[in-house]
Amino acid sequence: MADIDLPSLVKRKDHLGVLRHVRTHKLREPDLVVEHGMALLGRDLTKNKPTTNPILSLILPSTSALDESEWLAALEQLCLASIDVHDDTLANKCLGEIKRVAPSDSARVRWLLGRCLESSGDLAGADEVYDGLLKDNPSNGMALKRKYAILRSQPGKEVESREALNKYLELNSGDAAGWAELGALCHDMGDYRSATYAYEEVVLASPLNSAAHCKLGELYATVGGRNNLKLARKHLAQSLELDPSNVRAMFSLVAAAGEYLQECSKAGKSKREAEEDDVEVAKELVKFGAEKLVKLYHGKGRMAKLVENVMKDLTGSL
Repeated sequence: MADIDLPSLVKRKDHLGVLRHVRTHKLREPDLVVEHGMALLGRDLTKNKPTTNPILSLILPSTSALDESEWLAALEQLCLASIDVHDDTLANKCLGEIKRVAPSDSARVRWLLGRCLESSGDLAGADEVYDGLLKDNPSNGMALKRKYAILRSQPGKEVESREALNKYLELNSGDAAGWAELGALCHDMGDYRSATYAYEEVVLASPLNSAAHCKLGELYATVGGRNNLKLARKHLAQSLELDPSNVRAMFSLVAAAGEYLQECSKAGKSKREAEEDDVEVAKELVKFGAEKLVKLYHGKGRMAKLVENVMKDLTGSL
């Protein structure tokens, strides 16, 4: 059966279908989940609740209740969506219903408890819950992520945040989103060399991601130096090859190539001669990028004139 799109499910008021679609496609639609979750489960969360009485299960129509796994999945989904929309009362109510069925010492229930504590502002209590989960299983990725999130939310704890994220990545080295988060954190801390290392991992995991190549190129350009500027040029050019409409990458490529030419002009004669081919490539890139940007902004008023003047300054001495 073909997958029905989300707008069609919403229009048909297929509440269970909406929740399944959001869950299957890993979408973050908290308002939609709360709306359809409440419609499916009712205000007291007992509507469509599975029955444990074998006689009642024979009397009631099969469509009147969800099976236990589906009901618990909907409750958990509604609990997390409630946290997203800052409805702590509903989140705790969902957690209470889950605890009636699932063992209170299960890792999933304890993790949900930690999320609810976080949402209510009890960061110490949440941290204690996650510590307990990690004591039972040191490689619990969900607990490691939440410990990082708690630290990241507190000003002045950047170093501790970085340590927590490194600990997570040691066990989950294939998580591209985790490496991107580390890159952003290192960037905010002014540690651009470490940020380039993190984004190299992002590019390794997502080689066709134009934005990742662009970010990595900009970081190499920020670190500076001829070798890093050549790496910046490589990744920015790759970003444009993947997405020719990436204007930011085009501006960055022109700037990085121009900076490389300035660095070479300061170097000794022997070094300039050794990099003669790269210098010619950089000159052509500056000319190419400047021409493209001037055409792109042509007829756009004051911005067009500003871009034209900046590009003229960059290409004037070539």
